[in-house]
Order: sequence, then C-alpha cells, then structure tokens
Amino acid sequence: MKKFTTNSLNQIAKYIKIFFEGSLEVLELGIFNFEQGRLCSPDNANKAQVVFVREINDLLKLKQPQAGW
Repeated sequence: MKKFTTNSLNQIAKYIKIFFEGSLEVLELGIFNFEQGRLCSPDNANKAQVVFVREINDLLKLKQPQAGW
C-alpha cells in the first residue's frame, strides 16, 4: 500500500490513474480505496476525508483526455 501526504494531490491522482483500482494511505487522513479510477470515501468518513476525496476526484476529472474530433 502506497503512503502519501495530504500535500501530494498530483501524485495521488497519477497513482490512481495508473493503477485504476486498489488502496492507498494518506498519512493524516487514513486509508482510502479507489475503484474505476475514482477515489472512494470510507464508510465512516469525517468532513476532512470527504473534502479530500472531492478534491482528488475533481483533479482526476480535469486530467482526463478529451476527444477532439
């Protein structure tokens, strides 16, 4: 399981895009799972965890390639 700090948002997004499914640990917030390229909040998530998940998922949305036909 890979460990990250809350400051490494871009590294977390890159890790999720590469592995697509799995789990990771954010040192200040705890363990998170990601499925289908999206970070999932824990069942008993507090407000800080929910905000963190939203930030990562928004960042992942921005990094997805757009079809330019």
